[in-house]
Amino acid sequence: MLQANTARVPLATDDDEALPGGGFLVAPVPGKNTFTRERLSDEQRAFAEAADRFVEGEVWARMEAIEHRAEVEGPNGKEPLVVQLTRQAAELGLCSIEIPEEHGGLGLDLTTAMVVSEALRGCASFATTLGAHSGIGTMPIIYFGDEAQKAKYLPKLATTELFSCYCLTEPGNGSDALGGKSTAVRSPDGTHFVLNGQKQFITNGAWADMGVVFANIDGKYSGLIVDLRAPGVVRGAEEKKMGIKGSSTTGLVFQDVKVPAEDLLGKVGDGPAIALNIIYVGRMKLGFSTMGTAKHAIDLTVKFVKERKQFGRPVIGFDLQQAKLAEMVAWTYAADAVCYRVVGAVDRDLSRLPDRHDARGQIEVLRRYGLECALIKVHASETLSRVLYHALRMHGGYGFCEEYQVERLARDNVVETIYEGTNDINRLVLSGALAEAVHGSSIPFMGFVDEVHRGLRSGDLDPGSVDGWLGAETARVFGLKRALAWAVEQAFIGVGQDVRVEQQVMCGLADGLIALAAAEGALAKTLACGEGDAQAAVRADITRLCLLEATGEVRRKAQEALTHALAPRARAEKLEVLERLLRWAEPAAEAPEADAVAIKRRIAEHVAGRGRYPF
Repeated sequence: MLQANTARVPLATDDDEALPGGGFLVAPVPGKNTFTRERLSDEQRAFAEAADRFVEGEVWARMEAIEHRAEVEGPNGKEPLVVQLTRQAAELGLCSIEIPEEHGGLGLDLTTAMVVSEALRGCASFATTLGAHSGIGTMPIIYFGDEAQKAKYLPKLATTELFSCYCLTEPGNGSDALGGKSTAVRSPDGTHFVLNGQKQFITNGAWADMGVVFANIDGKYSGLIVDLRAPGVVRGAEEKKMGIKGSSTTGLVFQDVKVPAEDLLGKVGDGPAIALNIIYVGRMKLGFSTMGTAKHAIDLTVKFVKERKQFGRPVIGFDLQQAKLAEMVAWTYAADAVCYRVVGAVDRDLSRLPDRHDARGQIEVLRRYGLECALIKVHASETLSRVLYHALRMHGGYGFCEEYQVERLARDNVVETIYEGTNDINRLVLSGALAEAVHGSSIPFMGFVDEVHRGLRSGDLDPGSVDGWLGAETARVFGLKRALAWAVEQAFIGVGQDVRVEQQVMCGLADGLIALAAAEGALAKTLACGEGDAQAAVRADITRLCLLEATGEVRRKAQEALTHALAPRARAEKLEVLERLLRWAEPAAEAPEADAVAIKRRIAEHVAGRGRYPF
């Protein structure tokens, strides 16, 4: 039963209708009706299981051959093993989930695509190859192609009769995604364009048959569907990379390449819309795949530390190793919760469209969740980074050796923090979207913060309480929202119109929002699973650990942002207010949930007993 609190926004709700665009910051804490992976449909589970079996049976067994770019006999002679495996995946429908049925695909929901991305864990070279083809290499045609283009290309992309790639980056522009210099000049008779330019870091560049290529037409950035077997296309040498060694990454040079006029994607000038909207799904998929690999890394590590002995006892018996394992599991649990919460909300909103398969309507929904897509990408990829750092150290010297896999996972993970927009860029996207939502009133931010100010003036900051299981933790998450929202307001006021150039402040606020999303996601997932769940006690411990960490992260980042944004004479007073607000996000000193050491021991004991990541 919900008790009174000082804010007009209810403290908690069973449903999760938080607005996109950062709306969760100022919304009630969601509960039992939040979408989680435990609520996948039978069909979604079937696809996840099919992808699992394929990865475990066909891909993991050949990882060494994939990494060394082994070739096998294909339909047109020798081809890389990773290409053949992608063709086999296509036979299972794993390349056509999002392609409409009328164009040879399965026309399934976004959640199904995400569970498949999660299943492609522990094999980044293969996942990158498949993802570049069926994701960013195909989605632009699904969303922006005309009916003739869809009919011509999508059936062949679904089966991998045609292999695709995405050509946006150029040698002179990386994070400046729309700053490319390539040009496409319309022929005098209007029948074709003449494409000239150079692209860099193109996944599948060595073997793609076609690509979505961005170039300037009459000074307007535009998208083209280009036949990469056409005269004038020159493929560069393979990049010598730190990771994802089994995938292809090359440059592409276009020298007077003729592109039929009918292969203009969308309209002249649609390039920014294509590039920026397609990347939302790419970021979400990358979040799911890195979260899946974090679970895989935990499984490998649990197996190792239970078998490996030091000083006459298994490594897992040592307290510091138990702490690392507990942290790995908690971070991954939160990443899983955030990923599924967001994709569930996106699919919910897509299902409310008058036409579920209206491409423009889908793009609009995805655009509204741009902040959350960036958040997922940063949070999950860096969760994997943290998990792998622990995994390497828990393996000791063997963690540095290829045989035990975690060294490859660590190398592969580096690029996962770079592509689909570097994590620095995504932090700026995230915080910029929040600033836009605050100033544009697309989320009820000011009303929420006004209530915080009323509490500060009256001296009544008690957020209220929620009866029942994890009621105290629910109130603490709400308290964390109030503290962070107030800090965001003060930082925005302090830096004024320079908010977007204050990148350190903006990234700090982004980190605070990510930490809040992780804690709230873990709580919502645990509440959705229920007190009667067989693992309810350890889920609750994980939630408490995530909340402790999030409160510390919000404190650090908010203090740093406010110290810079505020005039020196105002700092002490404002930082004291921050502490008053954060007090409501912390457990009482005598409470069991304040003892992080004991919490970690219980989590580690449970996971070690299960022998793998158990959620």
